[in-house]
Amino acid sequence: MNNMVMERQVLLYSLALPLMWVLTLWVIFKKKLFNFFGATPHVNTMWFDGLGQYNAAIKEGVASWRALDIIYNYFERGEKTPVDSFWIGMVNAQAVRNRLKMVTAEIYQLSLCIAKEREQEVRIFSIACGSAQAVVEALARLKADGIIARALLTDIDESALQYAQRLATSYGVDDQVSVVQSPASKMFRLMEEFQPNIVEMVGLMDYLPHKQAVRIAKQIYRGLGHTGGFFIAANIRNNPERYFLKWVIDWDMIYRSPVELASVIGEAGFDTLRIFYEPHKVHGIVVAER
Repeated sequence: MNNMVMERQVLLYSLALPLMWVLTLWVIFKKKLFNFFGATPHVNTMWFDGLGQYNAAIKEGVASWRALDIIYNYFERGEKTPVDSFWIGMVNAQAVRNRLKMVTAEIYQLSLCIAKEREQEVRIFSIACGSAQAVVEALARLKADGIIARALLTDIDESALQYAQRLATSYGVDDQVSVVQSPASKMFRLMEEFQPNIVEMVGLMDYLPHKQAVRIAKQIYRGLGHTGGFFIAANIRNNPERYFLKWVIDWDMIYRSPVELASVIGEAGFDTLRIFYEPHKVHGIVVAER
């Protein structure tokens, strides 16, 4: 992971925090005013989703694979506007892209270890996969190294699975990827059939209350019972941009400290785990082993 280029632009967005607070207060006032008249504003603020085409798309697709796909790949695609570029460069967006790189690298490294130690096909099971970019990129790297690996991608959103299949095709690993439309709560049977070595659930924990998060993590622990293996998850941590995300972007999440994140995984039954953060200390990644 030491060779990865991480995004670390802090100064500009530290200076921009007062602007974020002003915009947040304005949007709170605007929403309450609209709510008084039984309405919802179409544009939260001209300085985010008003002048920013991609910002508006992120707001419309909040918490979905579509929003994450823009955040992941905006700077590598098409025409850009100053307003879009500024906000898609904010610290939380940098942290999401850093998380993507780190999770991809973690899946790749764990797969190498499994292939070397067990001399068997690596099986990766992705829950609420979204675009599955980390899994697909890891598969492409493994294929280039001659490592045999397969992935089963699950999501409740059919459009996410369709996009993930197109992405896998573009990376030349479509023959290694299968998809199943299924909610996270129903994945135990699929895990028993697939018998994965690695279970990836990055992103979903940001929206799960404690009891629900523990319940799903317990299913994953049980699902790894036959083969043993690794569980990779992540969670956002409290940070100064939190209320801008909630009010201006309409992106509300459940924030957990490292202790709270470890508690979820520990209560599920995992006793061997490590938690590490991307450079901004916004997104924590947990790797647990059974």
